[in-house]
Amino acid sequence: MKALPKDHKGFSLLELTVVLSIIAGIIAVAGPRLFDKKSDTRKVFREFIIAGKDLKSRAKISGSTYRLAFDLTEKQQSWWVEKSTRAVVIDRDKVQKELEDAKKENKDESKPPPDFQIDTSIFKKKQTLPSGFKFKQIESGSLDLTITDGLAFIHFFSQGLIETAAIQIEDPKGNIWTLVYNPLTGKSDVIPEAKLLKDLAR
Repeated sequence: MKALPKDHKGFSLLELTVVLSIIAGIIAVAGPRLFDKKSDTRKVFREFIIAGKDLKSRAKISGSTYRLAFDLTEKQQSWWVEKSTRAVVIDRDKVQKELEDAKKENKDESKPPPDFQIDTSIFKKKQTLPSGFKFKQIESGSLDLTITDGLAFIHFFSQGLIETAAIQIEDPKGNIWTLVYNPLTGKSDVIPEAKLLKDLAR
């Protein structure tokens, strides 16, 4: 029987076991993050939480009113940031008229410029949710408006206050999540179910 040369190259059983153990460890740590849709859910809400903090600070520093604008139209849902072009007073009738004009797509050239213009200093273009996610509704407590289709707004005021609001988002599995902005602190809370502002006030 011929003996193997001493310089024979190959992997021993111990070496293979160590390599497989390392690969198994990597999959155990990274696997859930790669394949779990919850990571997408966290990313979605992290963007709104960061945007909320940023807009609260910008509004106070600049003395301007900012707002998150949402288009809840079924096949082209998106969201972006707008900034006031002059001092504005936000009231229900004014916002309601703006929403109605947007639905009519009224492009009257003689009308004065709108109070708000898109601000690209935070996002260069309109943002969209990841595939399978969609806005269910945006609720404005201070204006007593609940929007399920068309345009919706959440205002950030120069005094450092945020409009009481709740954003409901549905994930690919049909679960509904609610993000609520605290009007005084700017803190955001994410609730893993559909909630209305009146439910949270109890």
